[in-house]
Amino acid sequence: MARINGSRPFPDVPTRHPKVDVPLWMLLVGLAGRMFAHLVVFLVRHPVAVGVLLAVLVVRDRLGLVGLGLLAAGLLLVAVAWRLAHRRSFTLLARWASGRLRLLIVYRWRWRPVMVHTGLAIRVPTSNGDRVAFAETFPRIRQVRSDRWADRLRVELLYGQTPELWAEQAEALRHAFRAQACRIRADRVGFIWVEFTRRDPLTHPVPPVDLDNPDDEDEDGDGWDLDVCPVDLAGIPVGRRDDGQPWRLPVLGAHVLVAGATGSGKGSVIWSTIRGLGPAVRAGLVELWVCDPKGGMELAFGEPMFARFATDTASIAALLDDAVTVMRNRAVWLRGVSRLHAPSVGQPLIVVIVDELASLTAYVTDREVKRRLSASLPLLLSQGRAPGVVVVGAVQDPRKEVLPFRDLFPVRVALRMTEADQVDLVLGGGAHARGAWAEEISDGMPGVGYVLADGQTDPLRVRASWIDDAEIARMVREYGQGFDRDGAGSGWTPDVDGWAA
Repeated sequence: MARINGSRPFPDVPTRHPKVDVPLWMLLVGLAGRMFAHLVVFLVRHPVAVGVLLAVLVVRDRLGLVGLGLLAAGLLLVAVAWRLAHRRSFTLLARWASGRLRLLIVYRWRWRPVMVHTGLAIRVPTSNGDRVAFAETFPRIRQVRSDRWADRLRVELLYGQTPELWAEQAEALRHAFRAQACRIRADRVGFIWVEFTRRDPLTHPVPPVDLDNPDDEDEDGDGWDLDVCPVDLAGIPVGRRDDGQPWRLPVLGAHVLVAGATGSGKGSVIWSTIRGLGPAVRAGLVELWVCDPKGGMELAFGEPMFARFATDTASIAALLDDAVTVMRNRAVWLRGVSRLHAPSVGQPLIVVIVDELASLTAYVTDREVKRRLSASLPLLLSQGRAPGVVVVGAVQDPRKEVLPFRDLFPVRVALRMTEADQVDLVLGGGAHARGAWAEEISDGMPGVGYVLADGQTDPLRVRASWIDDAEIARMVREYGQGFDRDGAGSGWTPDVDGWAA
């Protein structure tokens, strides 16, 4: 029975592989051809390095060491003049050269062993006569981008690999390449970006950007000063991202939720938002309706900039009811005209800022006031974006029973959290696995967090600008308008119909 089932192995049949005699000259020709092919590939991949090396050899051969010194001095003068004349293009070239250099001295020679030890290389069995051998296939680095903070490698995935597989090895890759952090970001199908952070640009407090005197050129080579628009409501500058670029928070057509533990820097985000809207407030394009349930201790300093300001639950409920009325009347006015409100001096964008949402959703004892708040807030969040009534809210506890309508915020910011599970509550499921480690943010880095907007796949690490008391006083003097507390400018008056066109 065993013979029928085939469980008994067949006897080995002795075989003898034929031997082929190859002349020595043929082997030498093949070896020379292989070396020539490697040389051509090297020249194609590194034309600049080869050109510089040839130029150095030619100058040294004809002019000696003095010629090399003169060549180096001339190149230095050209670089300095170029940097002074057009810093942006010089910075782009310097980053490209830095990326190629780091690719050669850091990643190229260490890439293969790291891929093997992290399990990201694939072993393919091959037949070698009567023996089975394994050939290793490695992911390829297709592009390198480097700046003074991080290196970003665009890697082509091997068959069967996914970005999630690489994300599981992010910590091992960080240690292998001696980086402060390693993040995996998905690119188009079949490619990923592997980002190695060498230096954290968010370690120190971020100074606020100058809103009234934007520069066309980048002053310090980090992209911070490029094209800052004082009234760009689609993205007001409120801080800095971990790639050194400015963090622009969308306000027009977007509600914003800021969540974080005590001392995490929610005030920095709110004050940076108010400051970023300052030029638009001065121009009459934006009105700030501010609710501070803590009696005004946090936001009362900016009251001259606010069209409406409420500090107790009853007045906050009235303010939110008025915002709902404006929203509904604007929706009627915009029907058949436009799907998104365009701010103007006569019809400004209304930004409702609520410092502590939990005080209005979970801790209100008056039943009537709680009923009004429970009706107005969800209405504003579900219908207010198109008519130009948006909400910016802050909360400490993001649980569903405290903030049942948190999913109505399309833009969410997670500052320092006490638990890892809270990150997914704020940013959505899977955000922590994609690198939003808000529970690991240090207590000494207020304002640092992760932001995620609708349509964005990976959370972005950011830090809000530090707005001190002196800056608050300055911006109140600069942008304060001394508003009529009836809400002049928004089209809202306490009339019978609630609307004055």
